[in-house]
Amino acid sequence: MAKKKAKKLGLFGIILLLASIVGLVLAVVGIFIDFFTVSLAGESAGVALFEEGLGDGDIPIALVQAFAIAAVVLAAIACIVTVLGTFGIVKVGGLAKFLAAALVIVVAVLVVVFAATWAASFVPDGGDGILGDIIGGIVDAAGYSYTAGAGAYLVTVGGVLSGASMLLAKLK
Repeated sequence: MAKKKAKKLGLFGIILLLASIVGLVLAVVGIFIDFFTVSLAGESAGVALFEEGLGDGDIPIALVQAFAIAAVVLAAIACIVTVLGTFGIVKVGGLAKFLAAALVIVVAVLVVVFAATWAASFVPDGGDGILGDIIGGIVDAAGYSYTAGAGAYLVTVGGVLSGASMLLAKLK
C-alpha cells in the first residue's frame, strides 16, 4: 500500500485559515450588535436588527434581516469548507470553489447595501391625522436620521473575509 503524503500547512495557509475563522466571528458578532444607528437632535443610539417596531422603508426590513442571516450562514459554510479543505478532509476546487466564494462575497456586500437603503428610506410614522403631521414635523425639525450601523458593516466584512479566504486557500 502506498502511504499518503502528509499535507504541509504553510504560512499563507495558516493566515487564510485564521482569516476565515475571524470572518465568521465578525459576521456572527455583527448580527447581535447594533445594526442601525438613529440620530435625533445631535444624540445617537443603536438599533438591533431584530428589534420590535422596525417598519418598512423603500424595501422591507425582512429583506435586510434575511440577507444578514444568509450572509452569516454562508460565512459559516465558507469557514467550514476552508478549514476542512486546508487539512485535506474536503476537496473543493475549480469552478465550484470560485462560484461558492463569489456567492458568499456578493451576499455579504448586499447586506450593507440593503441596510443602508432601508435606513435612508425609513421615516417613523406618526399615523394619520393631525397627530401624525405634528410628529412628522417634529422629526423633520430635529434632524432625524437612520444609518447603517456597525453590525451591518461587521457582517459584510466577515462575509467578504470568509469568502475571500475560501477563494484563495488551497483546498485540494
